[in-house]
Amino acid sequence: MKTGLGRRVRVRAATALTLTAGLLVPLLLSGCEDHSPVAAPTSTLPAKDSSTASPAADPQPTIPAYETDLDLSSEETEAVEGALVALDGYITTLNRVFASGGTDTKLIDEFAMDEALKALSDDSKSLEKQDQYMAGEFKLKSREISDVSSDYDLISVLSCVDNAAFAQVDRGRTMPASEPDLLTVEFVAKTDGDDWKVQSQNLWSKQCAP
Repeated sequence: MKTGLGRRVRVRAATALTLTAGLLVPLLLSGCEDHSPVAAPTSTLPAKDSSTASPAADPQPTIPAYETDLDLSSEETEAVEGALVALDGYITTLNRVFASGGTDTKLIDEFAMDEALKALSDDSKSLEKQDQYMAGEFKLKSREISDVSSDYDLISVLSCVDNAAFAQVDRGRTMPASEPDLLTVEFVAKTDGDDWKVQSQNLWSKQCAP
């Protein structure tokens, strides 16, 4: 399996690599082995100041390490890097929004579109209405590029996540203890003008290597 090493790259001023805000998940990531839509996990530390700069604002965003069995061309590699930067932004946004109990929705569409954006918006409203928040943190343990469209405008990324690392709880409550529950989740990133955003998130498999 080929490996892409994390590194810093300069982004053209005219191209804002964006991340996509995340799908919220009904806390119990349920789904079948057959790539059925899955709730996106997340939430993390106390809500951060929404004025904090996002990865998309970084003139030299970090390209996270990844693996792939694909023989990527230079054009495909550039697309993959843009998608990965956007995915990291999506995760950051998702954690911020859900950690705030759905109240910190500033620039909620900066890194999300289509299904991902709708899920993020709907779940944010649900959390706020129920006076709950997401405890814990949604993290990607790995990144594998599984598919690149012929037009380089759609990238599929498979990631191992611990479904037990976050939980939907009432405000004032803390993260409950639980055994690791590793799942493989597929994120699909898509171009939106000059930007990349996360379009959808689906359960790929109920198991994965950590």
